[in-house]
Amino acid sequence: MKPGWGIGTVIAIIFSVAVYLLNIVDLKGLVSLTLLLCGLWTLVSAFVIVERKDRSYYSGWGIVIAALSLFDFIPLNYTIALVLLAIIALIIINVYIGKAPKTFTAATSSQAPAGGTPAASLT
Repeated sequence: MKPGWGIGTVIAIIFSVAVYLLNIVDLKGLVSLTLLLCGLWTLVSAFVIVERKDRSYYSGWGIVIAALSLFDFIPLNYTIALVLLAIIALIIINVYIGKAPKTFTAATSSQAPAGGTPAASLT
């Protein structure tokens, strides 16, 4: 059975709830921890599970989700500003990566002798 993005997210949520029920974090900490773990799992799954073509999309959103967890540590307006900057960076990266697909093809051509080409003859 291949692990997927969803199972990691469910584990992150269950772990966060367990930490909350053990009174290690408060309700605000529960939401922050859940966002952090889900963001980190999305970032990790971008490089381990997801196909290469979707890697930048998943890693970008992993950073955005993890940045949302900062509301518990820094003022809310700074958190919103960081999330907006991360979304802008995600859009720019996906536009530039999506515009130029990285496909390499090897064109085969017949091997002609150098003397038989028109550019090689001087007469």
